Amino acid sequence: MLKRLFLNYIAGEARPMVRLAIPLVLAELGWMTMAIVDTMMVGRQAHSAEAIGAVSLGSILFNAVAISGTGLMLGLDTLVSHSYGAGDVEDCHHSLVNGVYLSLAITPFLMGVVRLFEPLLRSLDIQVSVLNQAIPYLRALNWGTLPLLLYFIFRRYLQGMNLAKPVMFALISANFVNLAGNWALVYGHLGFRAMGTVGSGWSTCVARIYMMTVLLIYAVYYDHRYQTGLRDTPRLPNFLRMWKLVQLGFPAATQFGMEVGVFAACTALIAKLGAVPLASHQVALNTVSLTYMVPLGISSAAAV
Repeated sequence: MLKRLFLNYIAGEARPMVRLAIPLVLAELGWMTMAIVDTMMVGRQAHSAEAIGAVSLGSILFNAVAISGTGLMLGLDTLVSHSYGAGDVEDCHHSLVNGVYLSLAITPFLMGVVRLFEPLLRSLDIQVSVLNQAIPYLRALNWGTLPLLLYFIFRRYLQGMNLAKPVMFALISANFVNLAGNWALVYGHLGFRAMGTVGSGWSTCVARIYMMTVLLIYAVYYDHRYQTGLRDTPRLPNFLRMWKLVQLGFPAATQFGMEVGVFAACTALIAKLGAVPLASHQVALNTVSLTYMVPLGISSAAAV
């Protein structure tokens, strides 16, 4: 009896979750690899410690705000997967549309918070050569806020409908886009001028626009092929649905913001020690974060 129950669990629950988890784990690893690529590419400059330190400081401060915003979108996992499981694909589309409206509403607020970090950084006793690269890098990342939020909206919508492979493809291929962008913008190739560390920020911004575009194209393609009714979904915002998303996502957004905020505060304190300790911190943090992506991907599959 117990053996039969165990086999039923494997067939009914564990096996489908593993099939969903594998592409999501690869997607999360691809997400973290982008940060590693940025670190490696800027680290090839003459003053590598200052460049890596600037990337460390800028990226962690941006992530402390942006990850909170993406946390609000986690409610889509619940709403979309419930609707899809009930066979109500139209309601999945409804959640997607209102998720887009929610991202448009919170983007100006998040970008404003990121800009407030600039006077804060200037008030700290941080090495000038690091600060002069970190602030422009942070500004470049800030322009990628909306594409990042929209990417997460489309990602949650697709994986909630058990469509994880496009997410994996978007992130893995985005690494090549980011690598090429770093090569062109940081060092001045393909007709672009050498922008140094700030070029890496613009490259990341372009990669995020690419990821958003890939998932948008796939969502439209999937709707066109299977006639799911996405194009016929009402375009007007539903404030009750958006409020439901906020209710579901706010606890996660708060947790993510506080968690990454602690790392941001630690990074700012380490920056006061100099460029070399800050660069070392970035390398160590990237290594640890890479391993964390595996259980994070599994947890996303379990949530669905």
